[in-house]
Amino acid sequence: MLQDIFKGLNLQEYSKNIRRFFLFATLLFSGIALFMLLYNLYLTRLGFQEDFIGQMAGMFPLASGIFALPIGVWSDRIGRKPFLIVSSLSLGISYLGLCLLSSPILLLAFSFIGGVAGSCVFVNFIPFLAENTAPERRGQAIAIWMAIGGLTRMVTSLAGGWLPGLMGLLTGISTERPEPFRYALLLGAFLTLVSIFPAFRIRERKPPNPDPTAEQDPAPRSEAPVKAPWKLLATFTSISAFRGLSMGLSLPFFNVFFQEELHTSAAAIGIVFFLCQVAVLPSTLSAPALSRRLGATATVVPLRLLGVFCLSALGWTLHLPLAVVFLLFISIVEGVSTPTEMSFATDVMPRRYLGRMQSLRVTGFQLLSALGSIWAGGLILRFGYGAAFGLAGLALLASAAIFGTRFNWRKGQPAPAHGD
Repeated sequence: MLQDIFKGLNLQEYSKNIRRFFLFATLLFSGIALFMLLYNLYLTRLGFQEDFIGQMAGMFPLASGIFALPIGVWSDRIGRKPFLIVSSLSLGISYLGLCLLSSPILLLAFSFIGGVAGSCVFVNFIPFLAENTAPERRGQAIAIWMAIGGLTRMVTSLAGGWLPGLMGLLTGISTERPEPFRYALLLGAFLTLVSIFPAFRIRERKPPNPDPTAEQDPAPRSEAPVKAPWKLLATFTSISAFRGLSMGLSLPFFNVFFQEELHTSAAAIGIVFFLCQVAVLPSTLSAPALSRRLGATATVVPLRLLGVFCLSALGWTLHLPLAVVFLLFISIVEGVSTPTEMSFATDVMPRRYLGRMQSLRVTGFQLLSALGSIWAGGLILRFGYGAAFGLAGLALLASAAIFGTRFNWRKGQPAPAHGD
């Protein structure tokens, strides 16, 4: 299995477009990771509570969900590169606004702008990888993309947790104040803006799928649908929507949970997030080989059931080491099951529908994630973290149930009885 995992790590075997795309991802993910780690802690130092933090967390996926479909349509027509450039520029501007302003309305507005930028990436990365890699390497390319995200989050979490302390030491300002966090976050905005340079160097020779009636590089399926496979599209949208609801109810609040409930410092939270990424990286890289050996359904469903238990238990845990263990397993589940689901979707969906499928998946995921984040902020203030994380577990259970019901367990292909 290890030979299968590391075979795809020779980046020289990929095109220049893919290598530039991976560099783009490294810079962009570094900025995003720094904000994921520190921004909510920065908001608490500005005097905001979980209800506003939930609203802020909800703006990003809300915008992503609203704009995913039009971005998917237009990227199919004019190519992926313009949207990658827009994502770097607008996300960097969004992050600058979030660092330099403190008005609640303006913070919500800039968070919304960042969500539009995020949608440009979320919608296009799977079609871009599918269009620039051979079919047998798509799973590896997606796993490497996910691994890049994990590796950059790992490094950023370890270094980023110490950045406010370093900034406080250099400026003589206590880390109980927002300024050291603001200076650290400005570095994240800079990294995000720099990602525009490899995006500019990507070369798209022609718009993807210029002939919508011609099936280029057909995916291996038992039968090729003549018309749009709406049942498959609805299935993948539903799976992503419930996973998005689960993430919205939980992910934006992990760092605040460790700070407020477990009294953990920013540096220690950075170490916790670093450990999660240490666990995620080999797990993500093993996903293609694991899926080939067990099948997509037998990989995704049991792992997400494990995630259901860990999510539900985390909110009631007041013991730091146990909470870290739960978060480690939650991260591993996400690191293996998500690239497996994404790669599987590219296998069973005809190529001419990849952009449409990904835009629908992003729409479902992001809109439900926005709902979950806004909902969770009020739940946490009224009932505590246990209620929000418990509902997150139920949403993840629904995602696993749909996947397991729709796709059979031997190969993970669509169950014959459902047809397309």
